[in-house]
Amino acid sequence: MLVQAARHCPQHVLFSLWRRKSLLLGCVMVTSVFVVCLQFGSSGGNGHLVENRLPQQNGREEFPLGMAGVGGSHKTLIPRRNLSALNQRQDQNSIGIAEIRPGQLVDMSGKPPRYQQQPVAGDPHALNYVGAAPNSNNLGDHMQVYDGGKAVPNPPPNNWQDPQQQQQQQGRTWQYQKNSANGNTGTTYFVPPLRVVHFDLKGAPPKVSYFKQIFPLLKEAGANAILMEYEDMFPFSGPLAAVSAKNAYTREDVQTILNLAKTHHFEVIPLVQTFGHLEFALKLKEFRELREVDDFPQAICPSRNESFSLVENIIDQVMAMHPNIRWLHVGCDEVYHLGYCSKCMRLDRDNLFLSHVARVARYVRDKHKVIPIIWDDMLRQMPTEKLKEFQLGQLVEPMVWTYVKDVYRFVPYNVWLSYSEVFPFVWAASAFKGAFGETLTVPNVKMHLENNEAWLDVMAEQHKKFGNFRGIVITGWQRYDHLATLCELLPAGLPSLVIDLLTVTQGYFSQQLFTKFHHILQCTVHQRSQVDFETDPHLWQRASSCFFPGSAVFRMTQHHSEAIKRVDDYLYDVTIHKAWLTDYNIRHNITSPMRVDEGLADYSSVYYPLTSLVRTARDALREVYDEYTVAEWIEQNIYPSIVKLEKLWKEATNLKRAKVWPKRPLPPLDLLKKYSVGVLNDDKDDSAVVPMV
Repeated sequence: MLVQAARHCPQHVLFSLWRRKSLLLGCVMVTSVFVVCLQFGSSGGNGHLVENRLPQQNGREEFPLGMAGVGGSHKTLIPRRNLSALNQRQDQNSIGIAEIRPGQLVDMSGKPPRYQQQPVAGDPHALNYVGAAPNSNNLGDHMQVYDGGKAVPNPPPNNWQDPQQQQQQQGRTWQYQKNSANGNTGTTYFVPPLRVVHFDLKGAPPKVSYFKQIFPLLKEAGANAILMEYEDMFPFSGPLAAVSAKNAYTREDVQTILNLAKTHHFEVIPLVQTFGHLEFALKLKEFRELREVDDFPQAICPSRNESFSLVENIIDQVMAMHPNIRWLHVGCDEVYHLGYCSKCMRLDRDNLFLSHVARVARYVRDKHKVIPIIWDDMLRQMPTEKLKEFQLGQLVEPMVWTYVKDVYRFVPYNVWLSYSEVFPFVWAASAFKGAFGETLTVPNVKMHLENNEAWLDVMAEQHKKFGNFRGIVITGWQRYDHLATLCELLPAGLPSLVIDLLTVTQGYFSQQLFTKFHHILQCTVHQRSQVDFETDPHLWQRASSCFFPGSAVFRMTQHHSEAIKRVDDYLYDVTIHKAWLTDYNIRHNITSPMRVDEGLADYSSVYYPLTSLVRTARDALREVYDEYTVAEWIEQNIYPSIVKLEKLWKEATNLKRAKVWPKRPLPPLDLLKKYSVGVLNDDKDDSAVVPMV
């Protein structure tokens, strides 16, 4: 009986559970909700912080090692950020106390900074900065300064909102925005000691008066140094007189710029090319024989003594105008033509490069007593021991540059490890313009801001490997090389530069920086809504009411973009999409005159705004540049569209003159016969062709 009862008991239990399946399901659901609530409570209510972090996989992110030149094409997991810096702590009762010094990490959690780097020795501009909580409007908002540079928070304003509320009310938020409830993330930020603005002057110098107008703006945005790349705009003399452009600065012009820099307490760093990118000299007949490859005037032959004489002359003349500087940038980037000439081809390419760099660096140090800086790209693939062999760490400081969002893609971790074994100090280089297209007229602010933010993360992670990062140079290229056409002009890039400067000076980006952005750029309308970089990547909407020096050029780029788009759309519609003004119609002089008239109906509404744009661009550009640059920009960016429209009008007018038309088929184009098109093949002999009649 017991055995039989035991056998039927499970069946009875299962039958009972089945009859009460609704009750059982309800219990399971209640239990699940209870477990979820427990998990949420254990997270401390910080779930919203996850939204603002970069995508991670257990603190690591996939990175193709092939980009680093090791490991083949396979992928591995490499840490993307300093995980200790992401140890976030939420304190509901305080915002935090922070002292921000240039070159130190700032912990916004309320704890004393866990790392404090002293300012660069002897740097009069390495000032203390009092930090704001991540949601403050300015660097010192909601803070009170006390002895010792400490700052304690004022109560947040009444209109302060939680980031999740802001996201619900304002839409999409900036993906790098680092803020949280009560303005406290616990994230550590890095403020570079020197925030350097790069002026690329080659072939298109701004008027000296323009520097006087913009230096106060840059100072207010956080800049404390300038990198002057004169190239052919420097007033060379003697054997180098032919190198200077016809519209180069005079010695008085250069001295005026330097005096303005001194007035605004800017560290001045000249940049001279000493290996690659010497097109401005090697393009000339006088220096043609110094080329490594005669067909390409980019790089000098390092094995010729005359080449080094040219470099010495360039350095000496520039240094004579800059007697009290601490650093001289000697270029040395993108030396593509190396080891090609008869003197160099039997030598090791790395040895060729490093021996020339070492020779230039020793010359700069021994004669002029300044520290040489070089671009780092040629060093990235070199073995660490090779760099040590040439004592590069005692001779130069590398400026590590890349202008993309993922810095580690082009400067991977093994490169930082190598540099840390060789160089006591390094520099970083980002961009505010001139990095995402050779012929752009206005920078994509979103992409440049992402690049500068990425560099702040990298410096925060990598600085402990070195004595420090000296600073960050925010580059603004005007041409991709000396022989290229213009890309974005300086006035068109000022909004991008200002928001980048504000970001690197604060150590992170926040939407509240736009309060100071509006003030610096003299905006008449201070918009309170968050900037949506997806819909306004160039800040045309945000800065349209700003009247900073050169703002007419910035606004003109929007009118230009719209006018060129109208031209392109119109030409596509009339000459490609529709069938009466195509190239075929024009070549064979056959069309419907009525349809041609229809196509020309909108011609005036496209053509005359374009000719009006010429006058607008001329007047705006003349405020900043000489007539050579004004003419070059208009010829490059507007005149080609005018030519296309005028050509269309002329061809359409000629088409309409015909009163009778030939019957079909129309004769094939003679130029197609070289492809055996428009001929008849003899079936008996494939080599024989008979022209079609």
